[in-house]
Amino acid sequence: MSAEVRVSLPLKMHQGTHYQVFGDTTKPTIVLVHGVGLDHTMWQSQVRSLTSNYQVLTYDLTGHGLSQHATPATDLATLAQQLLQLMDHLQLPKVNLVGFSLGGLVARVFATAHNERLNSLVIMNSVFNRSAQLRSAILYRIAQVDQHGPSANIDQALERWFSPAYARANPAYMVQLRNKVLNNHRPSYSRCYRLFGEGDNAAAAQLDQISCPTLVMTGALDPGSTPTMSHALADKIEGASTHIITAARHMMPVENANQVNQCLADFLARHNL
Repeated sequence: MSAEVRVSLPLKMHQGTHYQVFGDTTKPTIVLVHGVGLDHTMWQSQVRSLTSNYQVLTYDLTGHGLSQHATPATDLATLAQQLLQLMDHLQLPKVNLVGFSLGGLVARVFATAHNERLNSLVIMNSVFNRSAQLRSAILYRIAQVDQHGPSANIDQALERWFSPAYARANPAYMVQLRNKVLNNHRPSYSRCYRLFGEGDNAAAAQLDQISCPTLVMTGALDPGSTPTMSHALADKIEGASTHIITAARHMMPVENANQVNQCLADFLARHNL
């Protein structure tokens, strides 16, 4: 049975960042950082699983959800600074940080700059050092998004994110998610999609500064954040481990929630976190 989720209401804002806190504030904190075009609600399954043993903090990245819009100056460093300011506001000296896709890039940049604020790091379904073919494909999609906004490639994205079986079995959710992406603030989406598209080697030269326990995970069938990338990224971080979920695509926290939740629990338990 899923753990009961206790919500701190009302939904809260700090310096333009919309956030939510779940669970017992006396327990260790896990921060979950979502992907491009999404918001904090993508983590519902993880919140239900984790709140029995942790306080869970979710929030909307700048340019997403109810947080302030992105600007042309928004970059991965400012997104990492957003997280730092939120942690300081909530008086969280150290956290376990989990980042998905774009959130994985933010987590990576944060970890290289503020490793002392982390108990652990999990980078999930996130890109690293794209091949020439994948780089060409993402640059084409960036140009499409700049021209047409979120509608440019949403249907192709959903095909990459989910298995056909999951999409057929969950039509209402697929419509809801599609509409969520389409309803993004267009300039913010374009800016953040570019960060996702061009940021695969962000902080690559500083990865050796990460010393906290680190897990890099992805799906065996994720076409954009491949197992090869995950292994290569883990090899750059001292002591990092990898976990590849069989038959999983990009949106593992949703489609493969039970496996993701178990993997997170095992990783945290292994390091007594």
